[in-house]
Amino acid sequence: MPIYMDILRIERLVVIVARGHVTAEEIAANIRTLIEANVPGFAKIIDVAGSASDLTRDQVQRIADMLRGGAGSPSRGPVAFVVNPPRKGFAEAFAEVTQRDRPIELFTSLHAARSWLKRSREGAPRSSAFLHDGVPVRR
Repeated sequence: MPIYMDILRIERLVVIVARGHVTAEEIAANIRTLIEANVPGFAKIIDVAGSASDLTRDQVQRIADMLRGGAGSPSRGPVAFVVNPPRKGFAEAFAEVTQRDRPIELFTSLHAARSWLKRSREGAPRSSAFLHDGVPVRR
């Protein structure tokens, strides 16, 4: 399976790395693991720079809806995607459909993603940089 996940409870951080072609079934299994782990408030780094998927916009919307839960769900932690800018896909679509739910940004390096998560936990303002159809990104 090309999706790897580590849950660092002491840091309140989830790190997900996807490599190669990722199927809808693999993403759904990963989502179920996240829900079962009960970590909605944890910060998340999701590295999709070395992966690709064939998910439709509707499938991405359903994934976002699953993660939202129902009324009264706990607040959700910030998400930092690490992306390969020429390769648009899941990260951009997910960020677009969930950007009102929580802080979410796209980065081209793991270092920048970690730095932003640290600042977001400290209450720093969000970036105004954009790439890919208005989805925030930092380098």
